[in-house]
Amino acid sequence: MTQSLTLSALYVYPIKSAGGIALAHSDIGPRGLTHDRRWMVVGAAGRPVTQREAPKLRLLDVSFEDGGLRVAAPHQEALHIPWQPQGAPRTVDMWGTPLACVSVSAQAASWLSTFLGGDYDLVYLPGATERWQPESRPFGSQLSFVDGSPFHLISEVSIADLNGQLELPVGHTEFRPNLVISGGAAYQEDVWRRIRVGEVAFEVVESCARCSILNVNASGQMTAQPLRTLSRLRRRGEAILFGQQLVQDAPHAQRSGQLAVGDVLEVLEVGQTANPVYL
Repeated sequence: MTQSLTLSALYVYPIKSAGGIALAHSDIGPRGLTHDRRWMVVGAAGRPVTQREAPKLRLLDVSFEDGGLRVAAPHQEALHIPWQPQGAPRTVDMWGTPLACVSVSAQAASWLSTFLGGDYDLVYLPGATERWQPESRPFGSQLSFVDGSPFHLISEVSIADLNGQLELPVGHTEFRPNLVISGGAAYQEDVWRRIRVGEVAFEVVESCARCSILNVNASGQMTAQPLRTLSRLRRRGEAILFGQQLVQDAPHAQRSGQLAVGDVLEVLEVGQTANPVYL
């Protein structure tokens, strides 16, 4: 008997490239899961800083507390970030596109600069700022600070298959997913085109091309694995694939709902080939 497909874990990452928060349930808004990647670290030039450039971001522990976020790091007092920062407006360079944001505070900038060792700021994406998927991704979704799509899904069974090839196994948190699915077969998600999780329908629009962030270990150091092994197993052209990117299958004004761990996943449509990759 085939095991049913179930949402086994749910995550948001309030600060892009920092620690995630495991949730039992989450509301959905026009940009994706509530609070997902609405804050971001930028460097002196106003460009995004991720674990690719600053692996120590892996060590930032983010949690919810009254009135906002609590951010903890080794050897520093915890930082409080309000839900609606009132710092100075500033424009950041989001992969070549100017984006109107708000600096969280001088305190947050100093705290990050001390931790990372350099000149850094923490910015917030206000609701009034629109950021849309580029024309190369024709799915019409508004975005937070995510790279390309508002939802990222991986499969526990696919991770187990990869771990069979690794000396040191990895967990699903290494892949920074929003949705983790249990049940079914390895890499079945490659050909899903439309799914429903609980009461929420999604388009599966893109295979996820993995980057070196996958190799940052729990100590905040860049290593060679598991990307080297994944490259041998899952390379397609210039991309190394694992997981899928989703958009909510609803008109913009109606993109809402709620997801909860334990929701059943139903596959509504499959394709004959794997989903494309937009590099």
